[in-house]
Amino acid sequence: MKSVKKMWKTVTKFLLIEDITDWYYDFKQGVENLWIWFPVIWKDRWWDSYYIYALLHKKIELMEKNFRERGHHVGNVKDADRMKTCRILIKRIMDDDYSAMDAHDKKWGKPDFIWNDIEDQPGYCTLDISHKNVKTPEDEIQEKKDFKHAIDLEEYQKNQDINYLFHLMKKYSRTWWD
Repeated sequence: MKSVKKMWKTVTKFLLIEDITDWYYDFKQGVENLWIWFPVIWKDRWWDSYYIYALLHKKIELMEKNFRERGHHVGNVKDADRMKTCRILIKRIMDDDYSAMDAHDKKWGKPDFIWNDIEDQPGYCTLDISHKNVKTPEDEIQEKKDFKHAIDLEEYQKNQDINYLFHLMKKYSRTWWD
């Protein structure tokens, strides 16, 4: 009977130490998470997809670093490289980093925005956009076509990036564990 009590005390003592150890590491990780995520959460807003991408970017950035530096499984570097690709795509989407409008502005000149008050509607105005290289009515028609083409091209490029990002995540994200 004494040996059973002694064994019981040893087991409960071990379990208690294990619980305290788990709690300590959970607490430590939680505080570290608060420190890491605070700037991202502080800037989070609810009105734009940009902020969804900002959260996803941070998460993938942290996972990539962990897999690259401390990964234990076979293929951890390859997984980290895929995460890097996702991170680069997300950053490009967030920055709206597409250059079709650059070619438009180079050809037609940077736009000048002119706000004109509407006389019979106080507080309202119209916006006229002009470009220094638009000289004729034909130029104006061509500039509008070029503008629409540039907008469509940028939208196409952005959709390609979004599709590729989510293709990679759909294909590989369930295997991203270590």
